[in-house]
Amino acid sequence: MSSRSAIPSPAQRTVRQYPSSNDFDDDDDDDDKWSDRHHHRRTRQAEEIITRMPAVPSPVVRESRPWSKSRRMPPPSLPRQSSSNAYLSPPEDPRYRPRTPPDPAFSDDLSDSTTTTTTTTKRPPPSQVSSSGTLGDKAYRYKELGRSEFRLVRLLRRTKTDIKCEIVHASLVTPPTYVAVSYAWGDAGDTRKIKIDGVSVSVSASLHGALEALRQRNYDVLVWVDALCIDQANQEERSEQVRLMTNIYAQAESVAVWLGGEADDSVLGMRFLRELAETARMPNAIARFLSKAQKQELEAVASLFERDYWSRLWVVQEIFNAKTIQILCGTSSVEYSAFSRASAILGHHREILNSLFPAGQGRGQVALRSQFSVPQALVHQGPASFPDFRLFRDAHRDDNPNATILLDALCSCRRKFAADPRDKVFGILGVLPPRIREEFTPDYSLAPKEVYTDVVDYLLTTTSSLNVICEAVHFPLHSNAVTHSLPSFVPDWSHIPSTTSLAQQHLFSAGGNTRAEFRFLDDRRNKLEIDAVYLDTIGSYGVAVGTLCTLMDYLMAFLQWRALLLGTITADDSEDSEYSARIQQAFCRTLCLDQVPSPWDSSKDPRKWQRVVYHIFASFLRKRLPHLALDSALESHLHDREIEDEIDEMDDKMHRHFVQDHFGERMMGRRFCLTEKGLMGMGSGFMAMGDIVVVPLGCDLPILLRPEGKRGEYRFVGEIYVHGYMRGRAIEQVDRRDRRVAKYILH
Repeated sequence: MSSRSAIPSPAQRTVRQYPSSNDFDDDDDDDDKWSDRHHHRRTRQAEEIITRMPAVPSPVVRESRPWSKSRRMPPPSLPRQSSSNAYLSPPEDPRYRPRTPPDPAFSDDLSDSTTTTTTTTKRPPPSQVSSSGTLGDKAYRYKELGRSEFRLVRLLRRTKTDIKCEIVHASLVTPPTYVAVSYAWGDAGDTRKIKIDGVSVSVSASLHGALEALRQRNYDVLVWVDALCIDQANQEERSEQVRLMTNIYAQAESVAVWLGGEADDSVLGMRFLRELAETARMPNAIARFLSKAQKQELEAVASLFERDYWSRLWVVQEIFNAKTIQILCGTSSVEYSAFSRASAILGHHREILNSLFPAGQGRGQVALRSQFSVPQALVHQGPASFPDFRLFRDAHRDDNPNATILLDALCSCRRKFAADPRDKVFGILGVLPPRIREEFTPDYSLAPKEVYTDVVDYLLTTTSSLNVICEAVHFPLHSNAVTHSLPSFVPDWSHIPSTTSLAQQHLFSAGGNTRAEFRFLDDRRNKLEIDAVYLDTIGSYGVAVGTLCTLMDYLMAFLQWRALLLGTITADDSEDSEYSARIQQAFCRTLCLDQVPSPWDSSKDPRKWQRVVYHIFASFLRKRLPHLALDSALESHLHDREIEDEIDEMDDKMHRHFVQDHFGERMMGRRFCLTEKGLMGMGSGFMAMGDIVVVPLGCDLPILLRPEGKRGEYRFVGEIYVHGYMRGRAIEQVDRRDRRVAKYILH
């Protein structure tokens, strides 16, 4: 491999949210990062995780070596030398002895290998073998693998400082005991030397560190590691071995996760995680333990959670399929169950973390790799960045007909990185049921366009839903070779958008209970014909809110959008007219995508939410722009005593969180708009005048289409919230023959 990276019923949807770079700064302090947007949802998930997880045995943290230095026997955390020992050499069985000739194709630059597989029965000594690729003067050729065979690396016991290995073939039908290594490849230019069957080979510094951590003094260790066990230059073998990876990790006696060498107080951080996990047995002691935590300890943990390992896509399926997992970092080790439980505890106690790291204060001695604050990293990075594995385990049941689990996996892992764009699909297959894996056999001879279009084809056919096209996010605009090759309705999974689709955030049903009607119009699947209900055409729109925002960005957007709305009120309508009140109520509901908090969603007082919205925005405008004159309506809401009494129970920081949670994240990447006939909406910042708004059959959201060319074809622009049309109203109008279904060709 060249790199490392469904939806159930609406009530079951769970999409992990991450704090984004738009967690805006307080204007009074540029370092005052806004808390991320889904604390309450994260808290509920963490409570459930803590409740359901079994008791954790005391993890082992050692500062000398990840395993015991005993000269007489393996350490207690490993089995003794027996048939069940994952870390010892396999029994002397001809099936597991090194084949003749040995078969790796390694030399000075493994990561840049272009050497092709050569099948031979005999070969000269390694020193006499020349390489036709970029592996250097010496090469150790891979021998062709048999059916259901895979390679293993015998990591020889320590005799000198240099690492020595052998390559063996084994059968997945009757595999020996071995350890599968899960790690991030790291910088391809940063290499170290190891010896494989006497041949000096360059491997990444990350892999070298992992092998050194696993190497033992008194016995050999049998491991599987992708960079050495797969001929990366052989496209056919690479495809075949990727298909076997689920079984390779599932059949390993254990999975060793290598986070990297000691740095940023990692020993301190590993010890703290062990101790925090142990307090889970005493729930009443958790808050007290965290309150007494030293900043240096939490910063060390945040640094561990921000290591490159957690951002890689391939590690998701490696963790998912493992029997047992050990986390290694430098000379320290902790059970993954402890790591995961400690992460859940931190997510459940966000308030304590915020109190220890007040907004605007620096990050201390540890420089985090992202723009996130220490509390954000502790809550959202590390194990918390993985999708909810329970969703995928449920999908493996034979009686679960949920075909949209594929879309769930793609969306929940979208922020994970993979160097090869095809791996954004191939890299998640290991968490999916066999019936879906069979439809997407890894094949690296396919272009990314074909792989991504296969995803759309499969989901349209098996789910009769068009929701997948809403994942084609075109704002902010981005450009790469993959995007240019794709039709506008095919999501570019290699791109990590700064916004999340509405279908993944909220439960809408614009298409009612209809099923998608579609067909591809050409063999290359570049044109898709869909059935949809026409609503209207975009007549005007406001400024687009970006994805790197401060509070002032939201305040300015609010003012401009509201001015655009008020411009539709004629001179015959006063500010106090019933019409004016009605459209301003709709405006305030549009700002939050009609997700009004229950305390203010009152049928007795339809204007209450409008009063809350105007009071909060007017208050911030008065504080931040004291010389800006407010219109009479906003000024009156500024002094709304009833709302003031309710809202003023929150301090200024809570006010900012309120804006972020209920407006900021929903405005981000979107703009307010009015259609020619007066419909109100908020959609993709990519929209333009003349775009049409339609509700496709079998789609939970209305979408924007842009007429292009003279063939009656359209470009998919993005999704859009249309007030009053998110619960099947368009379909009801079709049933009453007030609207009609038409065909649209997307390209």
